Amino acid sequence: MSDALQSCAGWLEARTARHDLRSRWFGAGRTVMAGAQLSVLLLTPIKALLIPVVAMGEYPRCDGVRAASALCIGNDSVGAEPRRWLLVVIFAVVASGYRPRWTAIPHAWATYSVAVSIAVPDGGESIGMIMALLMTPIALADDRTWHWQAPTTETGRSWQTVTFAAFLAIRVQIAYLYLDSAVSKFGVADWANGTAEYYFLRDNMFGVARPWDSLFLSMSKNSLVVVALTWGALVIELAIGVCVLASDRWRKAALVMDIVLHGSIILTMGLWSFATVMIGSAIVCATPQRKPPQPLTAPVMTAPLVTTA
Repeated sequence: MSDALQSCAGWLEARTARHDLRSRWFGAGRTVMAGAQLSVLLLTPIKALLIPVVAMGEYPRCDGVRAASALCIGNDSVGAEPRRWLLVVIFAVVASGYRPRWTAIPHAWATYSVAVSIAVPDGGESIGMIMALLMTPIALADDRTWHWQAPTTETGRSWQTVTFAAFLAIRVQIAYLYLDSAVSKFGVADWANGTAEYYFLRDNMFGVARPWDSLFLSMSKNSLVVVALTWGALVIELAIGVCVLASDRWRKAALVMDIVLHGSIILTMGLWSFATVMIGSAIVCATPQRKPPQPLTAPVMTAPLVTTA
């Protein structure tokens, strides 16, 4: 048993010793996710985001833990517009890449505020909140001025262990999301028989919009195309769920599939913020492990051969 524990400890030490997520990959994923939520706040009137919902009452809801939301600051003494601009500033700074360590907690707070306070979420807000919370330890360990820069310092061993655990949790979370989404669809008749995309494309709320409507609606009249689109989405979701748990190369493959899947959703159904948050999450998951630095070897000095007569 002791040998097994020592082996596991050795493996963990080897993994964490070269674990450093301070790269442009992590920065790009963080920027994409923050940019998605920034677009929602900039392009949607705050009244539309906080519209009253039947049986749910007025928004923002500030009861219980929701009172910690930025959209609940000051109760009635502060209007909705100043609160919105506070969130806009936070997301803009995060998206710029400035001081990840300083913006880690404000980013988590801002995503929480949007997720629990707006009346018409599309799903991307909740995923963005979970991702921001899981990325907080990683960002706190990031001492760069901009997350686009290469690191110039070494990360302490404690931070390496913490960020390794956080990165693993992120990948498990994204894998579960995609695998659960795919498996649960097999229990729905339209997905199981391959006709779901036919109905989605014609949905009054989420159906395909211009300028792609005539193309996709025409294509969906072919049964083989409909089945390929429907089951193809399930296969891609399953593949993404498996690949994000694998090596660097497979995680990059998952990113490519994620862009194809959610790019198609953007073209056909819209849902820009949801799709962009998911693509940003896939970018974070694709962050490669840093290669350990090669030790510098000094030239070997040999003493001259002295011979005696």
